[in-house]
Amino acid sequence: MKHFLTLYALLLLASFSSAQDFNGYVLYADQNSGTGYLINSDANIERTWTLPSSANYACALDDDGNFVYGAVNNGNQLNGAAVGGKIISIDENNNTNWSYTYSTSSYVQHHDICLMPNGNVLLIAWEVKSTSELEQHGYNNPSSEKWPDHIVEVQQNGTGGEIVWEWHMWDHIIQDHDASKDNYGVVADHPELLDINVAVSSSGGGPGG
Repeated sequence: MKHFLTLYALLLLASFSSAQDFNGYVLYADQNSGTGYLINSDANIERTWTLPSSANYACALDDDGNFVYGAVNNGNQLNGAAVGGKIISIDENNNTNWSYTYSTSSYVQHHDICLMPNGNVLLIAWEVKSTSELEQHGYNNPSSEKWPDHIVEVQQNGTGGEIVWEWHMWDHIIQDHDASKDNYGVVADHPELLDINVAVSSSGGGPGG
């Protein structure tokens, strides 16, 4: 299966994964589970959180001790590895502080989240690009659609959230296949851009597979 290179390295700024180490303590929530855990270095459970929606992959503690995690949104229209579609923050009493859904038929959050020093949350998401959009950007491989990644910064707004910044891979692509397209250029001269025709092989269900 061929698909765009993902941007995990951009989001894993602090080597975040589904489990985090805090001076000997580990915070984690199993994928598709309804419980978050904080365990000590002796593998004893220090505390748990009851999650209002199943966890999709990543979790973190903010400066106020709230459990922030990527959640599986009910009714996701796009499906792929570790799809979530939602961010939820809960307090020590398992009450939801705020949540934000990022899931439509055109895009969906997946895999990782990252808490920023300003309290905002970075998430990674796929967005659907059609065959005609791919052709218009000089794509030279057979495909029905592809799902390039983008990064979104979400700020809490009351009990919800709002997007305050975003970065799209789609805005930073180049190709040397079709000179009639606006993004035509010498790939080697633009290391800051991604060649839309570069591909990797993968097994399993991936974007646009």
